[in-house]
Amino acid sequence: MNQPNSQPINHLAQLDDNQLVAIATTGCQQAFEQLYRRHHQRVYAICFRLSGQSSLADDMTQACFIRLWKKLAQFNGDSQFTTWLHRLCVRQAINDLKAQQSLWRRFLPAEDVAHQDVPSVELTDHHLLDKCIARLPQRTRIVFVLCAIEGYQHNEIAALLNIAVGTSKAQYHNAKHLLQEMLA
Repeated sequence: MNQPNSQPINHLAQLDDNQLVAIATTGCQQAFEQLYRRHHQRVYAICFRLSGQSSLADDMTQACFIRLWKKLAQFNGDSQFTTWLHRLCVRQAINDLKAQQSLWRRFLPAEDVAHQDVPSVELTDHHLLDKCIARLPQRTRIVFVLCAIEGYQHNEIAALLNIAVGTSKAQYHNAKHLLQEMLA
């Protein structure tokens, strides 16, 4: 049985993202589900690369789609939906990482928090480079992923992470050096 304002599911699969957004903003969960099906793997990949942990990436992906549902009406079509979604997810993932780090700082001594930056990674089904990226320290990994993989400029990264542009460049250089050592 269809909800009011919903389209048959097979029809929704044929619509583009902007059409699905317009329908989903009326409360149609099937349209939102189509958006989820189209984009969840990309969102998960962003979250995994930023967090370095599959379980954390799962949680962050869920948080991204919850935020997307809440913010969907704010998409005005000035950019491609995928670009808007990407920025929303990067911001959400970074906020989640900051919140997690803040939480651990309250309960663990400082030396234990430093060890949280090196995640334990399940080494299955991921490309070798992703495995190495996951082993980078958290801040270094985030800067590297944003710059090298997601295409952000250092000034954008600095603004997102509330760091100096020089710090972003230094973290990126450090990441490249560490990755070269790991891959050698």
